[in-house]
Formats: sequence, C-alpha cells, structure tokens
Amino acid sequence: MSDMQLQPESGGGFKLSAGINIPPRPALLMALQREMRKEEPDFRRIDQLLRRDAGMAGSLLKAANSAFYGARRNVETIEAAILMVGMNQFGVLMTGLITRRVLAQGAMMMARFWDVSEKRSAGMGYLAKQTKLLPPELAFSFGLFCDIGIPLLKAHFPTYLKTLELANHGGQRFTQIEDEKHGINHTVAGAMLAESWGIAPDAVAAIRLHHTLEAIQDERVPVTVRRLVASNLLVDRAIRTFRSEAGYDMRGHDEWEIAQTGVNSALNLEPEDAERLCGEMKQAFASPLLN
Repeated sequence: MSDMQLQPESGGGFKLSAGINIPPRPALLMALQREMRKEEPDFRRIDQLLRRDAGMAGSLLKAANSAFYGARRNVETIEAAILMVGMNQFGVLMTGLITRRVLAQGAMMMARFWDVSEKRSAGMGYLAKQTKLLPPELAFSFGLFCDIGIPLLKAHFPTYLKTLELANHGGQRFTQIEDEKHGINHTVAGAMLAESWGIAPDAVAAIRLHHTLEAIQDERVPVTVRRLVASNLLVDRAIRTFRSEAGYDMRGHDEWEIAQTGVNSALNLEPEDAERLCGEMKQAFASPLLN
C-alpha cells in the first residue's frame, strides 16, 4: 500500500487517501521539539512548557524515577530529570508520554495495545544499550510508534477488532490480513503518523517495514533500518513469551520462528546471546515506565 498519501485537513491533522484520520502533532510536542533541536536548549523554557501541564510534569518525574532508568536518588525537578536521562532520551520519553495522553482515549483506547507498546519501547531501548548497534533514543522512539497504526485503524474501521483477532491468531502475515480486509495496514498508517509528528526518518522507514521480514537481509535497506526491524523481532519474542507466561493466548503467526537466524546475524548475536537478552527484557517488563 505504498501509494497512500497524506492530505491536509482544516483542523491541522491529516487524512490518508484511504480516509483514515492522522491526528495533528500536539502543540506541546512541537514546542518541545523546537526547543530540543536548538544547539543549546534552554532548560528554563522546557520547564515552563511542562509546568503548564502539572499532570505531564508529574508523569515525567514518575518515569525518570522508575527502575528502567536506575536512578540512585529521587529525582524531584524537571531539570534534574533531564540531566539524569539525557536530552535525547528526555525527548523520546516526553514523546511517549504525550502520545499516550493524546491517543490512548476514546475510539483509540486499547488497554492491551498500550501495555504492549510500553514494553516494546522499553525493550527496544534496553536492547540498543546492550548491543550498542543503535542509538537508544532512536530505538525507544521506534518501539513507541511501531504499531501506532493499530489504534488508528481501530478508530476508523468498525470491524477492525475482528481483523486484529484474526491477524493475531491466524497463520498469515499480519499486514496481509489487514490489506485483504481493509485495503490498508497498520504499518502504512503508523509510518504516516510518525512522519507527520516529526519522528526520525530511520524510525519511520522501520515502522513501514517492521513486518517485512525480508528487509532484515536486504542490503538496499539502510543498515540502521535493518537493525531496528531485527531488534523489534527479538523484543517481540520477549513480549510474546512474557505474556504467554502470564496466561495470555499468544498462538498465531510467529515471525521469530521464521526470521531468528537473520535477526541474530543482523545484531551480531549468537543464539544463546539472544536467549539471554530475551530473559533480561522479560524481567524488565515487570516494571512499568509510562503509566
């Protein structure tokens, strides 16, 4: 479905040519992105922006103090949180918090989706730190937006939940089922939203390709994109195992079984290394990050 186009709407958002609404980038996110892209970001300006939303500031401090960042002391101010996690990681953390605030409601509220999205972004960041093949903030950002097209499609198509059930438990490729049922799939919608919200181009490309297993070993695809797609498959395996052990039904098309050799090659991992990292991510999933 590569011919899908974005069309501007009067409210500042966009609409795919398939008729799916792409929500406009939130004003707070745009303001933060502008400030953080300056050569010398102004901490006071960032603090002022966040203080306009006490709930968002509180969410940031809660996340910064979570086990994921391993804070040795309690972080009590926005400036301290930024200094602890770093400006780049702060940017993707705030993107995650704002995304959840804006999209996890109404027709796009899907408890399971947002739970998995949180685990995926945390797992991607962790794996990037361990393999040292990707910038952790890029991996985290990709993980956050990887499947963001799912709630968009759910909000647009009344029968999408039935499609999602079939895709999760059927034997066909996820996107193939979506294309057959709705003429579009979540990788296209998700990549469009990520691009319109100012997410890094490599992450946008990887979102578009994350169910295209052939991309992992395709040298025409930029190496960073290939590594993002490969990392996601290992993280997805950890998520599926974690949820299966928690009693969820995780039967269905298992991309890891198809692509694990290519994934390990792309990430320079031996099979035992992949198993170890999978186990470590499962332990990390027990600690919420964005709630």
